[in-house]
Amino acid sequence: MNNLFEKWKTKIPKYSEVHKDLFASLSQKFGAEGEKKINLGKHFSTNYELYTYAFFLGLYNDEYSPIPDKEKKTDFSHHIQHWGSKTTISSRKDFTNLQENIFIALVAKTDLDLIDLEKGELDEDQAVKLILKTMESFTNGGLILIKEKLEENPNYFLQPTSFLNLILEKNVISH
Repeated sequence: MNNLFEKWKTKIPKYSEVHKDLFASLSQKFGAEGEKKINLGKHFSTNYELYTYAFFLGLYNDEYSPIPDKEKKTDFSHHIQHWGSKTTISSRKDFTNLQENIFIALVAKTDLDLIDLEKGELDEDQAVKLILKTMESFTNGGLILIKEKLEENPNYFLQPTSFLNLILEKNVISH
């Protein structure tokens, strides 16, 4: 399983280009911290932070929504293993635990036969593709929820706790 995690974290997850505007409005492509983030009007310091939030929002709400084949996919050219990298920003927290928790959730939610994987009957690369598809599908579901919230109320995310509220609100509704 450790080898599977190591392979997975070298990947760059994708998202549908229909959500490009969300990334442009809510996060900063090459990162922004503190005052710079606020001055740019961004809620997330980096694109992968928005991606991570959207993944968990989709996961918590069981919004598994595969990206349709007809939609063009894009990414922000940042491997999962580098999410939370401390090489450029000294105040950044290490995301290793977060990466591990995402991976655990993905393995739990992906239709993988771990015994076949262990026996070598399921190729590791194929397993990683399935795990990545699960990640992209829950993230897509989360991005759809964010987009719907913005369509319902364009000022929703102006409140300081709006992103927390959205997770709590959706999580309460689903239970």
